[in-house]
Amino acid sequence: MIADPQRESAKREIRRRIGRSRRRIDGRLRAVGRRGRELLSWRAYVRRFPGYAALGAMGVGLALSAGFARRRLARWLGLKLLRRTSNHLARLFWKELRQLWADSAPQRDGHAAAADRQGVGHG
Repeated sequence: MIADPQRESAKREIRRRIGRSRRRIDGRLRAVGRRGRELLSWRAYVRRFPGYAALGAMGVGLALSAGFARRRLARWLGLKLLRRTSNHLARLFWKELRQLWADSAPQRDGHAAAADRQGVGHG
């Protein structure tokens, strides 16, 4: 069977594009997975926000110590500190989650735009 050089060249180009797309998708998935694990790790938050971690730990300590000794002011202060710290960390968590979601969205690059112009679909 005689191979058509243009057809073979087109096949190689398609395989090259598919390989590049697979590598790009694989890299993005690994990056999102790493970022997701970091987002759920309490250690990452302690490293990134040591002040809030210290305030939260102090709030827990005050609330627990006041619970044993029945000191109302210390207990109130500890719970207030804990609530404020946890609310702020929750806002930071959701902000990072939105950023992760935005970062994982497919980016429009020159190859995707060119494929759209040529009538090649994505699905």
